[in-house]
Amino acid sequence: MVSSLAATPPPAAPAPDFEHELEQTVRTLLRLVRGADPAAASGDQARRLVDLFARAERAAASGIALFSPVVVETGSYAKAGHGSAADWLGTVSGSSAAVAKSRLAAAGRAAADPALTGALHAADLSAPQLKLVSETAAVAEGASGTLLDLSGQGASHQELADAAARLRAAARSRQSEHARRARVHQCRHLRSHQRPEGGIGGAFLCDEVAWARIAPRLEAEARRRWKAAGQKEPLDAHRLDAFLELLAGGSGPGGSGGTARPHMVVIVNAEALRRGSVQGGELCEIEGIGPVSVEAASELVGEGGLQFLVRDGIDIRTVTGTTRTLPQRMAAALMVRDRTCAVEGCGKRHGLEVDHCRVDFADGGPTCLDNLARLCPEHHDLKTYGGWRLEGGPGRWRWIAPAHPKSAGYIARARKLAAAKAKATTIRRE
Repeated sequence: MVSSLAATPPPAAPAPDFEHELEQTVRTLLRLVRGADPAAASGDQARRLVDLFARAERAAASGIALFSPVVVETGSYAKAGHGSAADWLGTVSGSSAAVAKSRLAAAGRAAADPALTGALHAADLSAPQLKLVSETAAVAEGASGTLLDLSGQGASHQELADAAARLRAAARSRQSEHARRARVHQCRHLRSHQRPEGGIGGAFLCDEVAWARIAPRLEAEARRRWKAAGQKEPLDAHRLDAFLELLAGGSGPGGSGGTARPHMVVIVNAEALRRGSVQGGELCEIEGIGPVSVEAASELVGEGGLQFLVRDGIDIRTVTGTTRTLPQRMAAALMVRDRTCAVEGCGKRHGLEVDHCRVDFADGGPTCLDNLARLCPEHHDLKTYGGWRLEGGPGRWRWIAPAHPKSAGYIARARKLAAAKAKATTIRRE
């Protein structure tokens, strides 16, 4: 993406009719939106229209990022009666001053980065993507090129965020890591408030290591509740139930024996562990939480419910089973290999399910690494009930659509029918 931009550099200044043409484009877009009749559109047409509107939204966000630094530099916002640039942008974009300030900061960083400026001219970056890439590039040299390449390959925002977190972690020295953790500790908080529409909302901030000490028990109890309820509600809802139950000192339905066994994994490269820091594409992260320093991860050695998985180059591809149950060594290898959902552009890392991707287990497919992949529940349903296929292999997976893709409603009905049949079979066996 960046190389193609270099071949066609943007003009030094807007053409004389640039503003007029843009104004006409905006008028056309406004006319289309005002006259739109969503009820008259089919589902497929509505999906295509949203795709087009999303492209327009990215183009608009790129234009704002390109020109807003000029407004800041010249102080032109004061001519419109605004006391600050953030106040001006917040007013014209319909956002808070805090969000506007963040966008202006990202635009300022992009103006000083040729790669980011080129990406904005390509109109491919959303405002959140620009913020993420520019913030990471400010602390990790060369990060903008790496992240822009990922974006050009169709990476999801979650995949970009994961890559950015690893780049920031690798760029931190031991001294800066100590300072970062000290800042987090100083700013630690747990806040709650009653929401206008009812209920209590809240937010908290703590150190990754502190959270890793309680997360295994919380996650295990949440998943136990989720499975016991038939996986009908989101896992997040059961995570809150588990959190409140654990705070109350309970152990959930079924007494002390009803709580699932807490378990969390720390994945680290052997080289990074010996060196004491990560370099390049090495990993040191807590599964489900994210990258941490090797020093921080070492603090967790000996903690109950935590397992250290060291990538040491041992060949484990020959481990095979004849049941759906994965041997621990194979499950660990699969977790290291498939850090996120195998579908390109998904990036989800929570609640992943193991799928027999080449030959289904029901058709005699072996439980071996070459026949396994981790998928998020949504993509697993698409493959199981919607006819989608996963082909290729690690690093080159391809998500293949069926000749006649099914709707979400069809897939949901098929999933419920399969669950009912499985439940009936279990009752008959009992």
